[in-house]
Parts: sequence; C-alpha cells; structure tokens
Amino acid sequence: MAGYQSIDSHRSMLFDEVRNRAYGEAITAAVTPDSVVMDLGCGLGLHGLLAARAGARKVYMVEPEPIIELTRRVVAASGFTNVELIQARAEELVLEEPVDLIISVFTGNFLLTEDLLPALFTARDRCLRKDGLLLPGGARMRVAPVSCEQYFDAVVGRWGAASGAAADWSAHSFDYSAVRPYAANSTYYDSAKNFAATLLTSPATLHELDFYTATRAEVDAELTFTAADAGICHGWLGWFDMDLGAQSLSTSPLSPPLHWGQVYMPLPEPVALQPAQEIGFSLQRATRGDWNWATQVAGELVKGSTFLERPFDMGLLKRLSEGHQPQLNLRGEAARLILSLMDGKHSNVDIAGQLVRQWPQGFDSSSALELVQAMVRQYG
Repeated sequence: MAGYQSIDSHRSMLFDEVRNRAYGEAITAAVTPDSVVMDLGCGLGLHGLLAARAGARKVYMVEPEPIIELTRRVVAASGFTNVELIQARAEELVLEEPVDLIISVFTGNFLLTEDLLPALFTARDRCLRKDGLLLPGGARMRVAPVSCEQYFDAVVGRWGAASGAAADWSAHSFDYSAVRPYAANSTYYDSAKNFAATLLTSPATLHELDFYTATRAEVDAELTFTAADAGICHGWLGWFDMDLGAQSLSTSPLSPPLHWGQVYMPLPEPVALQPAQEIGFSLQRATRGDWNWATQVAGELVKGSTFLERPFDMGLLKRLSEGHQPQLNLRGEAARLILSLMDGKHSNVDIAGQLVRQWPQGFDSSSALELVQAMVRQYG
C-alpha cells in the first residue's frame, strides 16, 4: 500500500459517492449485531466506520501505512468504541478471533493493477471464518475493441517525424519517431471522458476471479469479437466489474464515473474493421509482471507489452537473468552493515558514522544518515 501514504491519494476514494453508496448498502446488508468485521487496508477508515455504524460487535481496521495514526483520530472523533486499529500487513495479522466479514478495496484499475489482491487472499486464509463473507466477493475483467482517434493521436500518433517549421519551438520541429514504439507498448489509465472511446463491439468478460477461492491474481485469456459495423480500431479498453453482496459495481465507461478509470492498450497502427469481421484479443499478466496483449485481425498478429515501454538497460537485464551471480556494490555493502547494526544497541547517527568511517569516499554524514533512515523505514 506504499502508494497511499499521502492525504491526496485518499481523497478521490473517500469522496467517491457512487462507490461508497454501493459499499455502504452491501455492508449494511451483511452486518449483524454479532458480526466481527475487518476493514483491510482501511486507509482513513470509511468502510470500517460504516460497519461500526451498522452495528457490528467488533471492527478491526487494518492498515500498514502511518496514515493509520490519523485514522485513529477520525475514529475517536466519530465516537465509536467497538473499533480496534492495527498497523500491520496482511501476512503479519494475528487476531484474537476469526472475522465474519472482510471489507477491502484491493481492486486496482483493470482489477489486477497495483497487485493488492494477494494480500486479500492472505488475510482471507488467516482471519476469515469458514463461512465468512468478503466484500467484494469477486470480480470480472471486461474488454472491448475501441475507436479513439483523438486519444490515440495524443499518446501514440504524435510521436513522429518532424513536421514543424525550422522556427517552430515545439517538439514537432524534430524527429521523435524513435519514441513511438515505446508509446505503443504502454498502457494508459484515464477516465471515460478523456478516452472518448467508441466501443466497436459489445464488451466481453476476459477473466473472472472468485475472491473466496482464488490463490493467484493473474490473467492468461483470449477472446474473439465480431464487429457489428465498419470502424477504425485503435486498440482495446479494459475495466472491471465487482460483486458487492447481491449487487454489482462496474468501472465500465458506460457506467457512472468512479475513482477507478479504464485502461487503454493501443495498437501500434489503427486497423480498419469491416462489418462482421472477427478480431481476436489475448492478454497475459503474472502477479507483479508486465501486461502482454495481442491482436489478431485479417490474418495478422500484432503484439504489445509493457516490457517494451521503456528503453532497455542491457547491463541490468543481464544482472537480472536467472544465471547471474550477483555481487554487492557499495550501497549493498552499506545496507548489509546497516542491517547488522540494527540490533537495538546503536542509534541511527552511530550507524551513519560507521558508514562514513568505512567508506569515506562514498558517504558524508548527511547521505549516510539518509540511507540509514531509509533502511529503518523499511526494516526497522
């Protein structure tokens, strides 16, 4: 949850009335006076507070980030005494009793982005009673081929050969066509309003996850679509629908806008589709891996991958290969020394001083202390 430490990162979620109404109705329907509830990744605590207000016997608010200290103040100001706040990650959770309900918002854009679902599965296995409930209980990845000429031109098409006059001060004066392949292999997260995309077929479910039984958050699936009318395809738009109790909440471009958006996976060049023409799509992504998509149309296979969205550092790729035998660099040696001295007997300044004495050419007192504090933030 490292991306949710600032207040601003919570603002769009906390004030997403469409989402919060759907969650609130599902929570109210699920909670009884005997319910023990966990708000996993609680942030500023809205869903846990909704559960407390719905009459839950006990609510555990779980959040690994320091923002939980602000949440404590929110809970206290709201006057609830049936709430316990726990600063921990899912794999660290040890509760006095199993919970009847786990509430989470671990669905990133297009479901798998952010890779938070594995933490939900861990908490489920550690803390949810056998016949307990999950909100949400599952979700589906949805996709459709789209025409979005303006957006395509803005993010892919504009990377091209020089088109401006010599006196033009803009980037159009120069040849940036070398950048275009990287742009075409990138994924773009935005709102339906900005995409302004026209769906060329009905959307279809690419992949479905049952949060009660899933153990992995990844996708390897393919679909075939049939164009209803002629149109220019610029790529694919993806989103997800989730199950909240008896109702569904959709992040579709055709639904009311939420803090989630959609994802656009471009084609390198637009493709003209004819009525009744088939177009195939496949998508693969392992947990914390790259998005790999392919389009099959008119006998041609066109691939895209976020692995190709940035220039390669060949030295880094070699070091990351399975057969490479790594050796610590200066910063690695320093990290090893810092970890060995994090024994409860040395202050941060003491450890920083040892770094400076050990590697006077590599650290001054300021940079040494900065590294020590970074290590403490993560491991201490």
